[in-house]
Amino acid sequence: MQYLKETMFWNNSLFQYLIAIGIFIISLISIRLGLMFLLKILSKLNNKFQSSFVTDLIKSIKKRTKPIILVVSLAIARIGLTLPKETSGYFGKLVVVFIIIFATMLICDVITNFTNNYLSSKKDVVISDGIITIIKALVWIIGFLTILSNLGVNVNTFITGLGVGGVAVAFAAQSIIADLFNYFVIVFDKPFLKGDFIQIDQDLGTVEYIGIKSTRIRRNSGEQLLISNTNLLASRIQNYRVLEKRRKYMMIGVEYSTPLEKLKVIPNIVQEIIENTNNTEFYSVRFLEFADSSLNFEVIYYITMPDYKEFVKTIEEINYKIVDEFNKLGVSFAFPSRTLYISKE
Repeated sequence: MQYLKETMFWNNSLFQYLIAIGIFIISLISIRLGLMFLLKILSKLNNKFQSSFVTDLIKSIKKRTKPIILVVSLAIARIGLTLPKETSGYFGKLVVVFIIIFATMLICDVITNFTNNYLSSKKDVVISDGIITIIKALVWIIGFLTILSNLGVNVNTFITGLGVGGVAVAFAAQSIIADLFNYFVIVFDKPFLKGDFIQIDQDLGTVEYIGIKSTRIRRNSGEQLLISNTNLLASRIQNYRVLEKRRKYMMIGVEYSTPLEKLKVIPNIVQEIIENTNNTEFYSVRFLEFADSSLNFEVIYYITMPDYKEFVKTIEEINYKIVDEFNKLGVSFAFPSRTLYISKE
């Protein structure tokens, strides 16, 4: 024991180092036990409410707090040691920087988990991916400024310098700023949401991602369309999500040789088919015109489903029924034709 107390190394005896190691182990175990107690409480809440947010939160705490616990335990153990003033100062600052970095990561994890598991289940709350990116960027900026402040940097002077430089950057990046502004227009005005089926000019597709600078749309043909937010809002956008019903207009042409009594029956047959099909609203069927090669009936009806797949499926079902009933009636569909009369003279 006397040997341990008298043997010095870096202004501390071996006995002091052994005490520091003991304090480190006790601190490490104590903090981990406290963390385990907290996680146990969260697990009980999760078993009760079955929340995926709590499940992801537990995973994030386990992942991000392990390095913090280690560094804090080292900081507690160092208190009993006599270190050079400069070394002690650097160590303290390093501990603070380390804790701030991992605390910032944990906060970003919580933001992501809250968005993915809670807000996504709320139909009346819509948070875009770009908003989450901005919030995370602000969290990292605050963390970075906190680190600079703890390292002795004058944060006010630093922020002022960023403000002056920001004016120059703003002039050089006007298009980016315009896209960012229009991004907020999309988020708050909500002309469309992620997952909506929209039409932009001649392009049809599903919104996959709403970003700070651009929006990604998956076309019906499979490829991805990337369009800047400024150009997107400058276009005419048709959003099919908000449709309560879709209007269907079509012309049915039958041959000129069709007898009058069968022509008069056609509107009633088509109307009955439409009315007996689910999710439809009949509007009208009229013998409208004498075309070049056909007698045309105008058919108008509504399909009370916004989904495009169900829309075309219903049209297909009605068309099959019309073909079947016309075959039973003995009515033939017309096609472009010409009759040539040859004189024998």
